[in-house]
Amino acid sequence: MTEETTTETTEAVATQTAAGATPPADLDAYLATLDEDTRSLVDKLRTDWHEGQVKGLKSALDKERDAASAATKNLRELAKTADADTAAKLEKLATEKDAELDTARKESMFYREAATAGVPADKLARAWLLCRNADYFTKRGDPDIAAMKAEIPELFAVPTQTAQVHAGTGTRQQAAVNADFNTNLRDVLRPS
Repeated sequence: MTEETTTETTEAVATQTAAGATPPADLDAYLATLDEDTRSLVDKLRTDWHEGQVKGLKSALDKERDAASAATKNLRELAKTADADTAAKLEKLATEKDAELDTARKESMFYREAATAGVPADKLARAWLLCRNADYFTKRGDPDIAAMKAEIPELFAVPTQTAQVHAGTGTRQQAAVNADFNTNLRDVLRPS
């Protein structure tokens, strides 16, 4: 975005606010108020940024996986050249590392699929523990989200929030019909 466009946008928002218009509630509402050229520029910048972030994260993940695989392979090769005791220890360590890598792969796949399937963010860790301990995996070893959703639908339910009536009272009940601030203040200050 050029400096001119940024200045124009800032001035437009300031003018709208000064004129008494309320600023848009979210980014999409704000973008709808912009002209087509500016909107397409912002969309392109958002897309490029997102693709760059995803590409960077994927490459970092691939490098970590490759490094872990190479380390396990090196352990196995060392086990071939070592004496029997050391070879057994190295083979055991390589097997443990393979299991850790497999668990990490399953966990990352689970988090991605479970979040997409509708598990709230605050329940993801518990859902993973449940998936792992109750063995909700397909024959290929992938997390079986469909089976979890069928057997434990409450895990995928988004909690409904009840509206607070007269917030601050803490009772969530309807307040007295004719009560107002002054009446409440008089009641509190009235000597008993």
